[in-house]
Amino acid sequence: MSQRKQPEQGEAIEQAVMEALLQGSSPVTPPPHLRARVLERIRSQPPASEFLTLRQQQGWKSLAPGIEVKLLAVDKDAGAKSFLLRAAPGVSLPEHDHHCDEECLVLEGEFTIGGVTLRAGDYQLGPKGTRHGVSTTATGVVVYLRASIADYPGV
Repeated sequence: MSQRKQPEQGEAIEQAVMEALLQGSSPVTPPPHLRARVLERIRSQPPASEFLTLRQQQGWKSLAPGIEVKLLAVDKDAGAKSFLLRAAPGVSLPEHDHHCDEECLVLEGEFTIGGVTLRAGDYQLGPKGTRHGVSTTATGVVVYLRASIADYPGV
């Protein structure tokens, strides 16, 4: 008696074998109540959402002592990612280059970037190819950033 190898999960069945199986099988008419059950099950499923929703406390991870980040989205076509950065009072971020335009919007607190202090509602654009000096916060800060995928490793 020969042992046949069972296909691995996800392993494709050869096209010729599939055609032979389909030609050799007879159609089966499901019982009438089955259609109603299937349709009811489909209707009872919540609609698939095309939107991503992250609640306030979801998705935060520690990047370094006193610094947390929350990845919001990655736009591979643009080579950019958007995220929130939350820093505790007294934290400094090292200087860095911009591999694409970087947008920074302060949501809470104060943030001093290269000698310019930004407060809640303030926005700064760091053009591609420029370099930010050290960034600090005396008060603690939450900022929205859109930056190059290559920038801010670990986010």
